[in-house]
Amino acid sequence: MQTVKFSELSLGESTLKAIAALGYETPTEIQAKSIPILLAKDTDFIGQAQTGTGKTAAYLLPLLEKLAKNKDDKALVLAPTRELAIQIQDELLKFTKFEKVSSVCIYGGTSIGLQIKNIKHSKPRIFVGTPGRVLDLLERKVLNLKDVKWMILDEADEMLDMGFFEDVQTILSHSEDKKIWMFSATMPSQILNLIKVHFCDPEIVKVKKKTLSGENVEQNFYLVKEGLQVEALSALLDYLDDVFGLVFCQTKLDCKYLSDELNARGYPSDALHGDLSQEQRELIFKKLKQKKIKLLTCTDVAARGIDIDGLSHVFNFSLPQDMESYVHRIGRTGRAGKKGVAISIISPREMMKLRKIEKINNSPIELKKLPNHDDIFEKIIEKKFNDINGSLDLWKKYDENEHFAKFNKKFHHILKDDLLKFIYDDMLDRGLCRYLKKVNIEQEVRTNSFGNNDRGGPSRSAGGARNDSSRFFINAGSKDGLNTGKLISFISNELNISGKEIGRIDVKNEFSFFEVKSGFTDDILSLKGFQFLNKKINIELSKPKQFRN
Repeated sequence: MQTVKFSELSLGESTLKAIAALGYETPTEIQAKSIPILLAKDTDFIGQAQTGTGKTAAYLLPLLEKLAKNKDDKALVLAPTRELAIQIQDELLKFTKFEKVSSVCIYGGTSIGLQIKNIKHSKPRIFVGTPGRVLDLLERKVLNLKDVKWMILDEADEMLDMGFFEDVQTILSHSEDKKIWMFSATMPSQILNLIKVHFCDPEIVKVKKKTLSGENVEQNFYLVKEGLQVEALSALLDYLDDVFGLVFCQTKLDCKYLSDELNARGYPSDALHGDLSQEQRELIFKKLKQKKIKLLTCTDVAARGIDIDGLSHVFNFSLPQDMESYVHRIGRTGRAGKKGVAISIISPREMMKLRKIEKINNSPIELKKLPNHDDIFEKIIEKKFNDINGSLDLWKKYDENEHFAKFNKKFHHILKDDLLKFIYDDMLDRGLCRYLKKVNIEQEVRTNSFGNNDRGGPSRSAGGARNDSSRFFINAGSKDGLNTGKLISFISNELNISGKEIGRIDVKNEFSFFEVKSGFTDDILSLKGFQFLNKKINIELSKPKQFRN
């Protein structure tokens, strides 16, 4: 595709001035493809592009040009999360720096009274909001969408995943004479049905997947022993320089635990999860942007819409259940032409899932060796020296300080060697001692790591006896369409476990039980949360009990 500049896209003078002030010259692929179409045509539009491709500007810039031509027109932008809505509003304010367009951001988790007051006072032409709060304001008759000429659905597939699909359709029905612009990373069946019902002959732009797989992102993984992921992450944080990034966890409890553990080990961090108030979330983002914290632990759901400049690393403390989420995660680093690093810290039971991600995304993920203890020890000492040496000029301000003079007089008899011992002892107390023990936390890579013999556990006895098996509960039964074949196929395909390893299966109406060789217990439990038979699966170890015939 031939490179173009923003100045060649028929944008208004004030918009181009705002873009120049932000330091942008060349549009991204989705921007270069979408903006000319949206400027030239009065049409429904679909843009398929993932997080981090610049899609916000792809619709905001032409929208502002449309609104400038008719002062009575209005627009609504729907986003799945508060964070994304706020970021869209922030971008909007940047683009309208030299020609103001009234707008309002409406979302849950904060006072609806203040938002109603703001709407009535500012008489906005652009509403940016989440589906739940928009519906609430429609029901209160505060919002009237009959004059809305453009409705924009940002991250449409995320709104579907978060259960907002019916809300979105209800909102769309509140305006008849409108054009719909939709941006979505994927096109699941429900999104395609929405297009059939609500869109009229839409223009379609797709960004090829190869541009979304993180060309500026180095992808690595470390294979560590089960339960030692925190030790591996700590070792990397001690060894790497200038880490500023996100750490993805599976649950909000994992986020809180890991953040507490990192802080205790001397790595400033905070946790982002669904239980936080909007005020708490905004405070966390403020601290992160000011780099008062260098790490943010988060879940996939809580991180939707996060867009922070300059992230150097993304850590997968646990791999995502949804393979597509991996791309969304690593897409938060390696932006604006800068290099980024995506690091997955996995146990042997996640090896198969990692290889699936690698295959689906057609992008190699390289196995790396953790730095050895001596190298980490040397690195920590080097960082401490650089911190002290780099601050010497700053400390000269104390030369004429009377309070420092008193301090100096009190401690002048202490020898340099004793002060160095004090600094060293403080460093030992803050974690340096971990590397004196030289505990091996890496898992040895075996040539048959994908085979059954590598998983441990006793062998299956002759005659098919199952004394070495574990029994599991699954929240799916015959009413969901489950049968023996489908269950075996699901487990075999997801975990690469031979059907021979699966024992007795007892399918009930609403739930079922099944046996699997005990060596696969962790693998089976890792399926919890997967989508199967159009529902989210819950799998638990069942209490020992004989199957009934």
